[in-house]
Amino acid sequence: MNRKTIAMLAALSLTGACATIRGDETAVEEQDDAPLDLAKADVAAQGLRPLSDARIPSGECGMILWTLEGARPSAVFQYVAEKQAQVNIAGRPVHLARTQFYGASGYGVYERQRFESGDGVVVEVSARFGLEFSEGAYLEQGLIKVSDSAGWSIVSPAAGIAGCRP
Repeated sequence: MNRKTIAMLAALSLTGACATIRGDETAVEEQDDAPLDLAKADVAAQGLRPLSDARIPSGECGMILWTLEGARPSAVFQYVAEKQAQVNIAGRPVHLARTQFYGASGYGVYERQRFESGDGVVVEVSARFGLEFSEGAYLEQGLIKVSDSAGWSIVSPAAGIAGCRP
């Protein structure tokens, strides 16, 4: 993902516009009560899906990560600092609490963070802080690793932003 694309997505996220590019794929199904099972072929094949509303709320800080879906970037991870994170796995929204963090930090975000859901989903996020812009910084060389309670994992490269929205 080039810097121009990331800059456009960063501006959209911090100004309140929806960062997801394809509107037809943003609908999120109701959360299933069954634990997430990444070993199922249909779940693994769908992997990380676009979030329906990936923006930093007004007056908050946090991060948004994108990955490529086909040829287009899609926002797949959002964290609002000191609150919760969200990810959409195979059409199922998963809300996560940050449980560990370390490395360089800024805007309520760290270079390496671990998030967990109540049903055993673990999401490990790593990214390096890059160039700064007004109210934020680019996140480069990112990686999102999602694991279920049975130990199955999916991994995706990512890039994004960390910042604060006035």
